Formats: sequence, structure tokens, C-alpha cells
Amino acid sequence: MAKAAERLAKLEEQRARINAEIQRVRAREQQQERKNETRRKVLVGAWMMGKVQSGEWPEQKLIEAMDSYLERDHDRALFGLPPIQPQPQQQPEHVQYSQEVQNGE
Repeated sequence: MAKAAERLAKLEEQRARINAEIQRVRAREQQQERKNETRRKVLVGAWMMGKVQSGEWPEQKLIEAMDSYLERDHDRALFGLPPIQPQPQQQPEHVQYSQEVQNGE
């Protein structure tokens, strides 16, 4: 009986090592894919900037495209675009109602 328990413990230990190795390999694969995706984005951007600099693509067209695409103000600033004006947030009805009650409306 003790031998069976020892064997099971050893197998559980092996399984834990194998599972840890599987996680490491998957993490490396995911990290590499993120690096590849970033590299593709850089290359596409470099290609597009080359087209603009050579006059093959109008700079104004690029700026217009970026204006409709970019949402973060610090990204927009890179292209000389103004910040996006925040939309006024609508208060939920129960908040509006409680404010009306407090104001005697």
C-alpha cells in the first residue's frame, strides 16, 4: 500500500512539473506572438509614412484617417490632432429624480 501511495505521489509531482513546463511554453508562444504583432504594426506604419513622405499618399488623407481612428488624447497629439471633447455623462434616472426631489421640483 505504501508503494502505491509513493508511486502516486511521484506521478503527481511529475504531472505538476509537466503542467508547469506547458505553461512556460504557452507563455513564450504568446509573448512571441505579441512581439510579432507589434513588429507588423511598426512595419505597416513605416510603409505608410514612406508613402506619405514620397507623395504617393496625401498627408491630409492620413491625418483625416487618424482623426477618425485615434481616441486617446496623447495618441492624437502625435499627429497634431486636438483632444477629443468628453461627452457629458447622462445621470441615471434615479439620480436625476433624487436631485429633483431635493431641489423641490
